[in-house]
Amino acid sequence: MFILSLTYDPLYTRIALAALAALLILVYLLYYFRRVRPARLQAASPPKTPTPHGSQLFEYSPRPGTSIFGIAMRGALILLAVCVAAGLALILFPDNALNRSADAIRLRTGGPPPQERISLLYLGDEVKGKEFHIRGAIRNISTQPMEKLDAMIRLYAPNGILLETAVVRMELEIIAPDGISAFHLTYPDYDGQFASYSVDFKLRDGEPLPYKDMRGAHTGS
Repeated sequence: MFILSLTYDPLYTRIALAALAALLILVYLLYYFRRVRPARLQAASPPKTPTPHGSQLFEYSPRPGTSIFGIAMRGALILLAVCVAAGLALILFPDNALNRSADAIRLRTGGPPPQERISLLYLGDEVKGKEFHIRGAIRNISTQPMEKLDAMIRLYAPNGILLETAVVRMELEIIAPDGISAFHLTYPDYDGQFASYSVDFKLRDGEPLPYKDMRGAHTGS
């Protein structure tokens, strides 16, 4: 379930990258203060005066970073840099484009797509006063009744950044085969803070459901 969250929600992907970067930074700092820094201080200190008896003419001072562990830490630092760069790219990458890219990756790597069980018949919006309304309708195209289906509406800013995700329940809790149900989202105090939206569907206690887009005109997504 955690892996599915990483692939379906870009926010979880960013959190996972940030946690990985923080973990690698912590590991490198522990390695630096326990191994590298003491070795550098020892190398920078003045050489010791040989003992009168000459029992020890030379002292071995290991160079930091020459062990297998040091090489591994350097590799981890390179991986950290890649993760940080990827995290910055995700922050700058618009969420709607990121969703499309994630969907394309799932289609290429997840085998054949699952069979659609619902079709989207209508999706539209209107502004009434200070309220923004989004309405839609779906049809159950499977041969079994469908219970507790919700619509997930993602609202995007003009620059493509995801602002909010609203979960809207269907008017019917149980949708019979070939049955139709509608959903309606009312957003109060609307002042043009978002410019586009998209919709997905999921069972209330399950995973997202793919759908077949049967709209005559693609509006708002």
